[in-house]
Amino acid sequence: MGYKKEVIIHSLDQLQVPKTLEKFIEELPERYVDGNINEEIEEQIDKDWNAFRIDVKKQKRTFGKKAVTFSLSLAAACVLFIGSTFVSPAMAKIASKIPYLNMVIESKPVIDEISEALDEKGYKWDGLGVVVKPREVSVMIVGSDEYFNQVKLSVEELIRDILKSRNFDAYEIKVSRAPVIEEPTLDEKKEWEEYEKISDVVLEVLQKYGYNSLGQENGINNGLIEFELPKTETRTEDIKKQIVESLRQQQMGEFSIKVHTYDPYKRERESRWLPIVNTISEGLTAKSEYKVKMVGYSNKLIPFTISIETNLSPTDPDVNDVVDKIEKTVQEFLDSEKAQHMIKDDQYEVNIYSEKRGKLN
Repeated sequence: MGYKKEVIIHSLDQLQVPKTLEKFIEELPERYVDGNINEEIEEQIDKDWNAFRIDVKKQKRTFGKKAVTFSLSLAAACVLFIGSTFVSPAMAKIASKIPYLNMVIESKPVIDEISEALDEKGYKWDGLGVVVKPREVSVMIVGSDEYFNQVKLSVEELIRDILKSRNFDAYEIKVSRAPVIEEPTLDEKKEWEEYEKISDVVLEVLQKYGYNSLGQENGINNGLIEFELPKTETRTEDIKKQIVESLRQQQMGEFSIKVHTYDPYKRERESRWLPIVNTISEGLTAKSEYKVKMVGYSNKLIPFTISIETNLSPTDPDVNDVVDKIEKTVQEFLDSEKAQHMIKDDQYEVNIYSEKRGKLN
């Protein structure tokens, strides 16, 4: 479906809404290029965006519960900027007003974008990683030395272009040849098969009590089985006995059971905050202007605490400006409707530290 060039839109109300917003957004760049949307529309988008931001600030806690109407073209423009390489002057103007970290969380993770780009180009690769310390994007190329030398520079360029498109200027790029992986021995295969059989027995018992995994902290090694249960679980001893008995019945041997407990409230809170922390970490460490080394968090106490470690010294001439910029960037994101939906009513604090762990805010 296309839009005829001779149809010029002079009012936002004239924008025809297709059956899917995705299709509308996909075709919006073409409509700009073809001249279907004039400067008056761009100005109105700009006005609506400012009004929308004011409304969000006033109704921050209830925005998700009520109907808030604003122009569909504005919604399309916002999503378009995040998901497309198309940029018009109007889009660039709007983009400058979207909180930076909100664009990060709405964008496809950079590791996924790089992975998909490598596959689309047909490169043979393995071991793609995006790490903060050291701040590096690394990928291993599978194949001969000749193939590695042939594609190394083009892979580096592909990754560099993706990072540049996001204004991520703090990452180094490392392209290396993947080591030759040896096939597992018969003993290693047998050991793994045994592990899976035991794990299946344990999981079968846990499922009877409403648990679908062994939890985050688990293991099977040297006659010891470890798994997690919430500290509120009152049937722990019954579960342990059933596991031991089931293993005996299937002649898998004698095992000791160690149960690690966790606080369900803290686990649930952590699951909500992790996307927030990951977004702050990716956004701040990827741009050199923030001078951030790493971002961590503590879920042990109230409030939930985010720690931002910088390369700054208290004596740096720009220390106050950089700290202020970090604080503003993070707080804009935390005040946004998307973040507030995850934060709920949690208390939290954000601490910014110098390179020697001195508090800067």
